[in-house]
Amino acid sequence: MARTGAGLEELVRAYFARQGFFALRGVSYRFEDEEVTDIDAWLYGRQSASLRTRSIVDIKDKRSPRAFERILWARGMQLALGCDRAIVATTDGGPKIVKFAHQQKVALLTKEFLARLQSKLGESERMTLEEFTDNIRSYKDHKQDGDWLKRISDAKSALISLQGYPAFNNAISSFRFFAERASTRPHNKEQALRGAYQTAALACIALDSALERVVYEDQASRYRGIAEGVTYGDAGDGRVQNSIKTVLDVISNALPNGRVVSKQAGDALTKMFEGVRADIIAEHFAKEHNAVTLFPVAKELDDRAHSLEANKIQTLSVEAKVIVGVFADFVQVKRTVLLSGGQPSNVSPPDTEKSADGQQTEEPIDPNQAKLL
Repeated sequence: MARTGAGLEELVRAYFARQGFFALRGVSYRFEDEEVTDIDAWLYGRQSASLRTRSIVDIKDKRSPRAFERILWARGMQLALGCDRAIVATTDGGPKIVKFAHQQKVALLTKEFLARLQSKLGESERMTLEEFTDNIRSYKDHKQDGDWLKRISDAKSALISLQGYPAFNNAISSFRFFAERASTRPHNKEQALRGAYQTAALACIALDSALERVVYEDQASRYRGIAEGVTYGDAGDGRVQNSIKTVLDVISNALPNGRVVSKQAGDALTKMFEGVRADIIAEHFAKEHNAVTLFPVAKELDDRAHSLEANKIQTLSVEAKVIVGVFADFVQVKRTVLLSGGQPSNVSPPDTEKSADGQQTEEPIDPNQAKLL
């Protein structure tokens, strides 16, 4: 059977997931709510407590892939998004294309490399993006009932379009939506759980990204930074707080009885922000041994959301159960609807197979062999 463009995207996503990345397909980049372009795959890696990497992958499987054009596009998007790497996977070939990609500092997955991937990566126990979308659509009223697919798309887009805390708040809002639906839509609980786990995975990555700023801070400073970032939804730079202070100062100095009005407005805003309950997130993730689980749990939740077998969706590790529970407490939904239904596994499955003596049985394909830079 001929491989479709979507099939190649799944192949490339699976490869990078096995290499240890959080790999996300079909992400819309937006600027101030205006859609700019779609990205075939976005990769997020956590190399250490202080080092995160982000890459974009352009994937084309057409009769005329226009490799030169795609290389330039990928390089431009890398610079626009501030990513560490740009990668192009193309069925086009030839030494000139390889030379041009090298010149533009773009990594290239060639036709030959992709063919080797096809032979090495076996059957998957994971839904494709298209199958995941069709599963959500099996709830015929999904669009009228809050537009389920748009909420997932918005959370994915926020992950690459916004900074850490705003992206986290966007994803956690969608997580609340799906967690509530899991409780109130029993006939469509499976679809709601998939949405809840997918958006929880995105929230994990967004929060992990935000924590990169405070990695060398003491626990008290980390707590304060997380609490303020989640509460005010800025980039952790205090911009929202400063804007509020500026507006209140203008009211105080420019209006009759301005001081009284300013104080009343300030008190109302303080009460509103206290209701965010950001201390729940801050208290848990200010501890490094808890924060370090965000990345592996994000990968696990993303896999569970795409599980081919519905009865395995809630089969979570202890670490994943803890984080889902913290998120549930934060958005004030019942843990039980999200966590009951599967026996916990001790660890997530490894990315590479090992033999009985603990040795890796197959070396992962090195991207450098595919003329990566």
